[in-house]
Amino acid sequence: MADIRDFSPGWSIARLADEFGMDRRTAAKRLREAGVPPSGKRGTNDIYRLADAAPALVSPSGASGSEQVLDPRDLPPMERRAYYQSENERLKVETTTGLLVPAAEVEADYAELVKKVVQFFDTLPDVLERKLSLSPEQVIKAQEECDRVRQSMYEAISDEPIRDRA
Repeated sequence: MADIRDFSPGWSIARLADEFGMDRRTAAKRLREAGVPPSGKRGTNDIYRLADAAPALVSPSGASGSEQVLDPRDLPPMERRAYYQSENERLKVETTTGLLVPAAEVEADYAELVKKVVQFFDTLPDVLERKLSLSPEQVIKAQEECDRVRQSMYEAISDEPIRDRA
């Protein structure tokens, strides 16, 4: 059994690097960049509190507590490949569960909706004339109002920027 009298608090860079699975030079660089101060010295080597060092060693950017969004294009090739594979799998799962709907399906549904609304505005003056016995002047007014609403809907739709289909 180990002698607990030999226990000394603090972690050396070599031990931290070993525990976090990285090269000691990488660990030292991340600690330096994050500004983690040594808690003391053991011989000639600096030692660090685990609670202070861990956030700097775990975060990919090396900055302690940073909530930075990483660009996948900046990742090393293997990590980039893993990222895109996981994104493809996530999209497949979301499509299968119905959380993600293909754009073509959404566009088809909206096109069907627009057709029904346009058909309603096209037939409304005739229906009003037939069922309410409107005068020709009243039918013309109803037609003008329907045309105005239809035109404003068209302008609202066509003002939207066209999205990239890539």
